[in-house]
Amino acid sequence: MKSKGANKAIHDAGFVVEAEVKASIAGQRAEPTSVDTGQFLNSVKTDNSKKMQSMVSSDVPQSLFMEFGTSRITERRHFRNSKERKKQKINTMIKEAIK
Repeated sequence: MKSKGANKAIHDAGFVVEAEVKASIAGQRAEPTSVDTGQFLNSVKTDNSKKMQSMVSSDVPQSLFMEFGTSRITERRHFRNSKERKKQKINTMIKEAIK
């Protein structure tokens, strides 16, 4: 059942990215800290409700402003940079699961 292992690896990878995004928001990575009240940091969640898919997101409106910037806010790229930083680890996790 390689697909079962791959599905678990994909879901586990979502949690890896979630942790990386939270570390980024908290100022533990190269991006500027984005913590004021903690609402943005605490809103980051992983949705593993679909097979072979894991979605890491935030449901607070300011998350879009933080990620992509505005005319007055410099983009912070928490999600995009975190995905890029963990890309190799995610690939390895999935490759190992389907061996």
